[in-house]
Amino acid sequence: MPTRRAILAAPLALPALLPRIAGAQAADTRPVLRIAVQALPPTLEPLEAISNVGLRVTGNVFDTLWRRDFAAEAREGGQRLAPFLATSLEQRDPLTWVATLRPDARLHDGGLMTSADVLSTFSAERMWGPQVQTFEGRVNFGHLAGVDADGPHRVVFRTRTPDAVMPQRLAAYGGWIHSAAAYAESGLQGLRARPIGTGPYRVASFQRDQRVVLDSHDEYWGGRPPARQVVFTVVPEASSRLAGLRAGDYDLVTNLLPEQIEGLDRNPTIEGVDVALDFAHILYYDTRRPFLRDARVRRALNHAVDTDSLGRSLWGPAFKPMRALQIPAFGDLYDANRRGFAFDPDLSRRLLREAGYRGEELTIRIAPGYYLQMLQAVQVIQQMWLAVGVNTKLETRENLSLLTQPGADIRPTSIAFRFPDPLGGGLAVHLSREYSLQQGGFWQPVRFNDIVDALRVATDPAERRRLFLALMDEFEAEAPALILYPVREYFAKRRSIRWSHPPLYFMDFRASQLSFA
Repeated sequence: MPTRRAILAAPLALPALLPRIAGAQAADTRPVLRIAVQALPPTLEPLEAISNVGLRVTGNVFDTLWRRDFAAEAREGGQRLAPFLATSLEQRDPLTWVATLRPDARLHDGGLMTSADVLSTFSAERMWGPQVQTFEGRVNFGHLAGVDADGPHRVVFRTRTPDAVMPQRLAAYGGWIHSAAAYAESGLQGLRARPIGTGPYRVASFQRDQRVVLDSHDEYWGGRPPARQVVFTVVPEASSRLAGLRAGDYDLVTNLLPEQIEGLDRNPTIEGVDVALDFAHILYYDTRRPFLRDARVRRALNHAVDTDSLGRSLWGPAFKPMRALQIPAFGDLYDANRRGFAFDPDLSRRLLREAGYRGEELTIRIAPGYYLQMLQAVQVIQQMWLAVGVNTKLETRENLSLLTQPGADIRPTSIAFRFPDPLGGGLAVHLSREYSLQQGGFWQPVRFNDIVDALRVATDPAERRRLFLALMDEFEAEAPALILYPVREYFAKRRSIRWSHPPLYFMDFRASQLSFA
């Protein structure tokens, strides 16, 4: 195919070339995949777009060095890791990991990926150095001491402390490889608006809060993508998304309510799908507030909520409770006997009396349209708290950025298990000193951070399990948050689309995951 430079250098040949280009486009019979979503990220910079709405897009624009094989995990259970942009990952010593890169991964700008692109992605200035402000880079790679190239296709990662889960980190959030040349030329703003990666689709256009169009990256190293284009369109109302699917305007719609997919099993062309996610919603307490400083009040609030009944009422009969911030995929670290805060109104009332609570009003602040089912959940919880003598009022805000303003006692947030290990999400990540609960001053723990620090450097499996159990014990003693439920995703699609949703908010439309009947 002639290059852009060759075309510009030979303008007289352009009229003869145009029919051939048009013919090639017309011959592309691959479908356009049209997706209606509740929202889009404000930026496509991959660290800034880590959210339940951002990962759907960036997961198709970028690749990581290593990857989780979700299909193998669904078949065989446990955690399955596989090579991706790296063909091998070797641990030379407790503090050194060496990744050998594939030589054939082509970037969206036409160049081949090399170690320079990996170094740009994992630079200290962007990802792990002391001046980095974004949490999302530091959470997985803040322990790096250096990243160096050993030739064009080999990268050496050096860590300051031993790390039992480095392969999982390289397969998880944050490690998406971008073009070093594009970043050097256009900087952060270019990465936000028109990023260049190696993924199966390239960004054609990005209209904030409206639409993202991805074009097929036909030279993708993992095989030609099955869709010639993927279009994400913002349709805020779930009912409108579903109506658009029925009318033929969309092929796949996200973030539906459970009752909206009921009956679709009898529809000949559309089906509803229910997916259990490695994801949880919680309500966290501002422990600086006068009536929440005493841990007994916080424990009382937790014991007053029947999370089993709450979960079944919101998520249906497939609901399974989350007794602590852990998932069975943790494997040997998972505590199957953990019971957490059992529903016990009498204990709740006793703790409230002992703490001297006298019915003072607590303020709950939420953004109703962001977290699926959150408004309904909070309204039910308000009644459960009222039954033990706790008075609350509900405030609503338009978006998440307004939730953390002063004046509220209780707020929601989400917990994503970025990879199946305590260091991949939950207590050791989302309640750590680096995350918003502590960064915002909402909680000042006693022993919690010391246990997290020990867990991060532990490599012996028995010691790691001991520390994780101690971390859950400490969480239950201080009760900085109420664990509501593991989240489910309900979406609907055309039956002709053969595609499965993984247990995270990724949408993988590579040839290995997507096909059309």
